[in-house]
Amino acid sequence: MFFIQFNRIGVFLFLILISCTAYGQSYQSFKSTLEQIRERAKFKVGPFRILPTLQFKEIGYDTNVYYQHEDNDPVSDFTITFSPQVQVYLLFRDYLIFSFAENPEYVYYFEQKRERRWNNTLSPEFKFLFLDRFVLSGKYVHSDRRRRASSEFDVRANEIVDSASGRLFYETARKTSFGFFGFSRKINYEDTTLPGEEIPLSRNLNRREKGGNIEFYYKIFAESYFFVTAGYTDYEFEHTQSSWRDSYSYQVYTGIRFPLLGKIRGTLSLGYKKLVPKEADRTGFSGVVGNTGLNFRLWRFGFSLSYQRDCHFSYWTNNIFFNEDRYGLGVSYYLTRFLRVDYGLSHARANYPESESLRMPDGSYEEILRKDIYRNHSIGLAFRIIENTGLGITVNFWERESNYYWGNRKRIFIGGYITYEF
Repeated sequence: MFFIQFNRIGVFLFLILISCTAYGQSYQSFKSTLEQIRERAKFKVGPFRILPTLQFKEIGYDTNVYYQHEDNDPVSDFTITFSPQVQVYLLFRDYLIFSFAENPEYVYYFEQKRERRWNNTLSPEFKFLFLDRFVLSGKYVHSDRRRRASSEFDVRANEIVDSASGRLFYETARKTSFGFFGFSRKINYEDTTLPGEEIPLSRNLNRREKGGNIEFYYKIFAESYFFVTAGYTDYEFEHTQSSWRDSYSYQVYTGIRFPLLGKIRGTLSLGYKKLVPKEADRTGFSGVVGNTGLNFRLWRFGFSLSYQRDCHFSYWTNNIFFNEDRYGLGVSYYLTRFLRVDYGLSHARANYPESESLRMPDGSYEEILRKDIYRNHSIGLAFRIIENTGLGITVNFWERESNYYWGNRKRIFIGGYITYEF
């Protein structure tokens, strides 16, 4: 009951924030932005429109808080995250939008005091429509959070990101748009520790990223868009000891962005990326990349599909990056109008391009190309309460299987939730 009461508010508001995030990941026309604000931000204080939200998330029991190997006596604990957010908008006629978002959150662990922390993200933004077709926009984001930045992170780490970006787009009457997006981002980490081990994240991962994209969006169905983006990113690492990680990349993506409401929702996106280290003798990456997530309904079944492929910077000594393929499938079946069974499966494979000298269980050292396999199974039941609102409980089984013995991990998380898409 403790889980359920908090999640009644939490997951619904989480869905709202997911929609905000989805829009933030790709371009949205000025007219669509204006319509969305007027529809969703109902509270008014003087000239300001306000959209407050409140989440209680990650409520449950974690059997392996630090993703430790079973030989190291994994630590378990109960956890809850309190996460309010407020978005404030100021509309000046039909051609200027100012907005500000603030999202403080408190992560609480009942016994692991080192994991308790205030996180915060704030973001001011403006959009200016001129000559009835051109849109100039700018955005700043400051994020100070403790999280796992990639699947390589066993322990949450403090990450501070300062990002500034700008766009100049041309929009047609049919909401087709094209233009340029540029950004500069500074990413800092604080070193973290495990029993008997210190992980120098700041030395290995602190960096500045700068780049730009050319983007094109064409409306093909009602609120569905075909898109093409092509861009360049430069990665410059802060510490002299990590300058050998300096790289640049070219990437192009294309696909279809479906509306948030409809029979098919989400984004179908595939592309190509080439990551080139600035030191000539270092191994780079080139190949297909993807960032796809789709949801749809068919009779009594609900389906979700996902595919992510990309390379991620590694804090391991001799590897600039690791590349990861991740596939996901979710199936829901409505046994009755009031009872739904859910099952989800995620499978991922991470490969490191350069060999490492690693300690084996017998104390010897061996040169290996590390390869990790991730599996996640989730099983749950949801009960309809009223209309599309339902309460549920889910159990997640996560494991990492590696050819590096000490990389093997297992974890179970049990929690309650509420859904507004029953």
